[in-house]
Amino acid sequence: MTQNLRHTGIYLSNTANKKKLLNDIMRHGLLDDIIKLSGLKGVLYSFSTIEKMIDEEFRHDRITISTDENTSLSTMSSGQQRKALLAWQMAQKPDYMLLDDVYSNVDKATQLYINTALEAFSDTTLIVQVFFRHRDLLPFIGTIITVDNNNKIVKTENKADFTGFKGESSNHRFLLPDGFNALHPICDPLIELKNVSVKYEQKQVLSNINWKIRKGEFWQLTGPNGSGKSTLVSMLSGDNPKAYGQDITLFGIKKGSGETIWDIKKYIGYFTPLMIHRFSRADSVENMIISGLNDSVGLYVEPTDIQRKTACEWIEMLGSSFRNKTFQQLSVGQQRMVMVARAMIKHPPLLILDEPTIELDDENSRIFIDLVKAIAAENEVAIIYVSHRDEDDLQPDKYFELIKTDDGYTGRVVL
Repeated sequence: MTQNLRHTGIYLSNTANKKKLLNDIMRHGLLDDIIKLSGLKGVLYSFSTIEKMIDEEFRHDRITISTDENTSLSTMSSGQQRKALLAWQMAQKPDYMLLDDVYSNVDKATQLYINTALEAFSDTTLIVQVFFRHRDLLPFIGTIITVDNNNKIVKTENKADFTGFKGESSNHRFLLPDGFNALHPICDPLIELKNVSVKYEQKQVLSNINWKIRKGEFWQLTGPNGSGKSTLVSMLSGDNPKAYGQDITLFGIKKGSGETIWDIKKYIGYFTPLMIHRFSRADSVENMIISGLNDSVGLYVEPTDIQRKTACEWIEMLGSSFRNKTFQQLSVGQQRMVMVARAMIKHPPLLILDEPTIELDDENSRIFIDLVKAIAAENEVAIIYVSHRDEDDLQPDKYFELIKTDDGYTGRVVL
């Protein structure tokens, strides 16, 4: 495999069945007419591979990958996991490496590390990259394949032709459905943290965090992998017991003053792609969206006519392809759009979106960003957008950046 390497990219939309596509490439010779992989030794570089290895660690106490700093994948940050998997798979000396959304959920430093390592590895090993965004195409990929909704190859082109055509870029105008604003607290700021610090065992994660979030502010929360972004978000949403004993005020409620978690959650809309794994039943899209009103996994009481009407308005805004479908019938990208609508249906005073555009294609990313901007235009709704990716046209008002110190990570406001 050291000669005539034809590094190939496969550009997907959210309507493609990615899981089946990856299987068809590695096991059923989907690309053999373009690059013959049948009979070759291949590895899949993917978050799904990491999940399987972590499952092996827990089920069978079988640790395949470790580092000097971490004894297993399950103890690593997402960036550490990605780097460790890449190093281990390269050491296996495969004939080809199949990359699944290689930049997903890793910080900029890790992205640069992965890009540099793969570029060197591509000198001797065939690379096949599956990706959703034009901007994610690796620089050494020379041939790009586009597949349809049935994973059939519809176009093969060179890099120059692919990068020269970005498709139509149009703004989507959203008229948001009416929310239940009677639930909104009258307090301002909505959130206030004073000198908040968090330690797990002997490891200091957050140190002296001071952050005030007012009504209608649009924040992007940034920081490297392992900097404590997830810990910070879980404290804001009421899910982290480390918040007790800290100087935290949420929606006018002093943390630890006798409030329940539901006293906090009724004011928050929240979405992260990891939530999708909790929803495995054949619920309708309508019921999925309605469940956001009570933050429940499924519906256990009959929805009111008003709730159904509001859910239908969100479905109409998402598009006709979402009508009369179950959640499980949707593609991964479509499911994530539904989960965003689920977070938004109650028009909470605070909306937290955690890496929401992972595995969204170019078109749906543009639609999503326009939707976020429409929500940001409502003066009563504050947004915390957590992401390593700087999305075009997102335009947050402020950034809260977690930065490393000698004793964990602290935060600073960047205007």
